[in-house]
Amino acid sequence: MYLSSRTQGRLANLIITIAEGEKKTEIARQVLAEQKMFEPYTAFRRLDQLRSGELTVGDISDFLADNKIYPTQVQLEYLFKRLDLNHDGRITYPDFVKAILPKEDSRLRQIASLRDSYYIEVNMLLPTEVEWGLSRVLQQEIQNFNSITAAQEILTGSADFTSLDAFRCIDQLYIGYITIESLQTFLRGNGAKLTFDELQAFFRVVDSDEDGRITYSELLEAITFVPDYFQKERQIANELRRSRERITQLEKEREVLDDLQRSRERIDDLRRSRERLEQYQDLQKSRERLEDLRRSRERLDDLRRSRERLNQLEELQRSRQRIEQLEDLKKSRERQAQIDELRRSRERLDDLRRSRERLEQLEQERKNNEQLEELRKSRSRIEELQKQRRRIEDLRTSQERLDALKRNRDELELRRSQERLNELKKSRERLEQIEALRQSREQQRALDELRQSRERLEQLRVSQNRIDQLENERKALQRSRQIEREIEYERQRSKERLERLELEAQLERQRERALEQEIVTQSKIVQSRIYDTPQRFY
Repeated sequence: MYLSSRTQGRLANLIITIAEGEKKTEIARQVLAEQKMFEPYTAFRRLDQLRSGELTVGDISDFLADNKIYPTQVQLEYLFKRLDLNHDGRITYPDFVKAILPKEDSRLRQIASLRDSYYIEVNMLLPTEVEWGLSRVLQQEIQNFNSITAAQEILTGSADFTSLDAFRCIDQLYIGYITIESLQTFLRGNGAKLTFDELQAFFRVVDSDEDGRITYSELLEAITFVPDYFQKERQIANELRRSRERITQLEKEREVLDDLQRSRERIDDLRRSRERLEQYQDLQKSRERLEDLRRSRERLDDLRRSRERLNQLEELQRSRQRIEQLEDLKKSRERQAQIDELRRSRERLDDLRRSRERLEQLEQERKNNEQLEELRKSRSRIEELQKQRRRIEDLRTSQERLDALKRNRDELELRRSQERLNELKKSRERLEQIEALRQSREQQRALDELRQSRERLEQLRVSQNRIDQLENERKALQRSRQIEREIEYERQRSKERLERLELEAQLERQRERALEQEIVTQSKIVQSRIYDTPQRFY
């Protein structure tokens, strides 16, 4: 080992001191957040007497002096560093909120942050319990500094102590950083035991970038209050390495773009040569076309008749679309009725009280909804790929037809009529497939909505039973204060849930409209191809 067992025990003692101090500070934060008159922005304005939008060392010193706490300059600098979480030399309102509010109890943190702020004048004190609670949090940070400083002096007084050896003693796997598991192994090896919450408290203090890992520079600053002066150079070196990799990647992309540009130029040259050949062939075939013009008139008459038939088909398609729009309106009204029922249930749920099990069920629903959305997106992507594939196949068939027309000029008159009939049949089959797909989607959506409504009804029944049980327990145990907080939190969650459901309903409407527009555009594209293919032949 790099350090003696005695020095390792002192290092473990310092770690325990930091973790216990953070736990005491967390208790003080929770006591402060439980005060009904505590509101973070008002407390920030209490310290910011100059209304500059940021706190200084003088503002903190004046506040502590008003509460008869007189720290030293070193203690004030440490307290300023603890409140300045982003290390930019300023304590702004986000830094203050993140440092003062509880970090373990998310429910209490949310309740405190959602309280309404109230006006406070310059040099005006907060309510007594809030003033005492805020000063208690800052005083606990000063006490933590004193205990950490004493433990640091004992540790650095060891003859064999170095910060690098201390880091290596904890990082026994040589991975370059410290995790909760490696820290827990080190403490157990030195006869010290910390709970998981205490280990997380230690990481909150030491892990400045909040990535779940403690680097050497972070541990050095925690155990000696000396920053790592080579950290910036390491960051610059990493940025230079990343920039070099980016430059190489950009050069490769540039080469690929150059190749694409060359290939495009070649394709353009081929197209121009092909156009010239076609013009030459057209000049040679102009005499033959003059004879074909007479025949083309008869064909044009046939085409007019076919266009009239297609117009009739378009009218039928429009009538179908109108029927679909009416059905969509009926469904939208049904959904609106469901939304109204949900709003009524929200009004009823204002008088009910939910338990913590409801939170887990809502979280599970959110995950299921995300999975369903991913499945829907994947289905839509598959359908788009299938459509693109069909388009490519159509283009290939059209190209093959053109080549066949050039090779077999004499047989064109007999084959054209047959090809037109085949194209009309294919277009009808495509329209029928689109119609079948749309109906299957509507049926699937209706089934999903029915399943969701059934699940919600069952969850409402379970929540109602659970609420009755909580009401009986509240009367028996007389825990009115905690249950009122849970009720208020659950009301807010129910409001958010209903708003999410309304947003989901709106999103579903937009998706249905987008799908209808895609179907219409696809039908128009198919019809336009039917119109355009004969024109290309002539």
